[in-house]
Amino acid sequence: MPQYEWWVYIVLALPGISLFIVNWVIYIHNIRGKKFVSGIPCVGGLWIAGVCLISPCKWLALIGLADPGFWLLVVALFEEYFSFGKKSGTKEDENRKKEEE
Repeated sequence: MPQYEWWVYIVLALPGISLFIVNWVIYIHNIRGKKFVSGIPCVGGLWIAGVCLISPCKWLALIGLADPGFWLLVVALFEEYFSFGKKSGTKEDENRKKEEE
């Protein structure tokens, strides 16, 4: 694969960098109490990682892991998986509880 100048990789990474920054701004606003939702949570980090993987410095792909959407997705999946008794499962379970009362 041919190696290009460093600025070519930066130009290729610009859409990912902009999405990355937007995701961080949304995350900071959510911490401060304003509720916003990103429609594209992990795309910026994946874009940056992809561009870094085709560049000569492949270790820079780890920057993609700094996208907050990636870590929030991981936390949400683990939280859902390990929440055994916190949520009622179905409407049938709720109906049974009402009948028992």
